[in-house]
Amino acid sequence: MPKVLVCDQIETDKLALGTGFDVDYRPTISREELLRVVGGYDGLIVRSRTKVDREVVDRATRLKLIARPGTGLDNIDVDYATARGVKVLNSPESLVEAVSEHVTLLMLAVSRKLVAADQSTKGGRWEKSSLVGRELKGKTLGIVGLGRIGRRIGELARALGMTIVVYDVIEIPAGVLESLQARVVGLDELFSSADFVTLHVPLTDDTRHMVDAGRLSAMKKGTVIVNTSRGGVIDERALAAALVEGRIGGAALDVFETEPPRGVILSAPNVLLTPHIGGQTEEAQVDATAAIGEKVRTFFGGS
Repeated sequence: MPKVLVCDQIETDKLALGTGFDVDYRPTISREELLRVVGGYDGLIVRSRTKVDREVVDRATRLKLIARPGTGLDNIDVDYATARGVKVLNSPESLVEAVSEHVTLLMLAVSRKLVAADQSTKGGRWEKSSLVGRELKGKTLGIVGLGRIGRRIGELARALGMTIVVYDVIEIPAGVLESLQARVVGLDELFSSADFVTLHVPLTDDTRHMVDAGRLSAMKKGTVIVNTSRGGVIDERALAAALVEGRIGGAALDVFETEPPRGVILSAPNVLLTPHIGGQTEEAQVDATAAIGEKVRTFFGGS
């Protein structure tokens, strides 16, 4: 019977591993305790709180699987675990709708100055003339990374009357482009031509600070950039400077170089910040947990 340690808060009933597993649910386990006990487990299920680095993998002498509900694997040393024969699984398919809706919400909120309007009205002011926004219809959306989430955002954007341009390092099937009526462009052309840019790439050496001062200076003055992927793909200092100087129209960030965020991005104008909640819907959390439970059962040969 596989012995599985659940290290973070998860609805174990939705995980549904069943009687074929010995599940130890310890959602507040400390790192010190994890290092002490991890050698006794075949499987490890974590969320973002628990860091599974080389030291943890080295102590996990019988570990066969690390599973993470949802998308991100930044807290897991995937390459080292794989090299040690440990399989790493996640369930990114479960967050597609939640993140896609959040991106659409952020674009609308920045365009219509929603936060400023809310604060102004609650403050007893009635500032209609200073809260003129922009519609999404007729604007160009640049999608960097056309995976599951990028494609769904494209569908929602098309329904709102937007034109789609896309960039990806992986060849995009012709049928997908046709369904979105999208055009593939180079990365520089995307940043210089789009009215809105949304990022959907992993954080790698190639994507770190993909959005730097140079790319920001090439964008149109009114462009809005949205990031729900990984914070490090944007140079936050450069973004804050571009916002202060009015070189772009606005930004909306759900992810940050350091979480919780700190520094100049917190005081920059025309930026909407949310605390990494792109996938935080009731439906997505249930789906992510259920999906990873099914993958764990399959991995260990369960039904």
